[in-house]
Amino acid sequence: MRKSLIVLALPFLFAAQAQASAFDSLNDQKLQEQAYTLLENNADSIRMSGDVHDSERLSDILGKVRAYNDEILKRLEEGRDIENLESPISGVDTKCQIQQDEKTADCTLFISYRPMGETGVQFTVLLDAQKNAVDIVRSVLVSRGD
Repeated sequence: MRKSLIVLALPFLFAAQAQASAFDSLNDQKLQEQAYTLLENNADSIRMSGDVHDSERLSDILGKVRAYNDEILKRLEEGRDIENLESPISGVDTKCQIQQDEKTADCTLFISYRPMGETGVQFTVLLDAQKNAVDIVRSVLVSRGD
């Protein structure tokens, strides 16, 4: 029974790992997953501006998100609850808005921290004719709040 629950939970986790909200349409989730994957795969070549800490890289920020997702996956595999995680992150989500020209989408990665605080990473992806994210603009804007 435990293995079947884990198998059933894995697609949900991967959707969460791709930063898609459960309330978004499947097309929105697909775009958000593609956008986040492009952000993660190109992190080392993306320039950051805004509220950036000294010597901070985008891969540092995304590494924390990856550790958060890995901790959730490990707990699910072990049949444990996902309350009281060790990660300082309390939630992650990506939202994308397709622009009027339908050639780009503006996206924001939202990272919420415990007990309070958040980081936003704004970025733009390029879309193909089917509205799939196929490339990313090599600059992001980082904002932080309490």
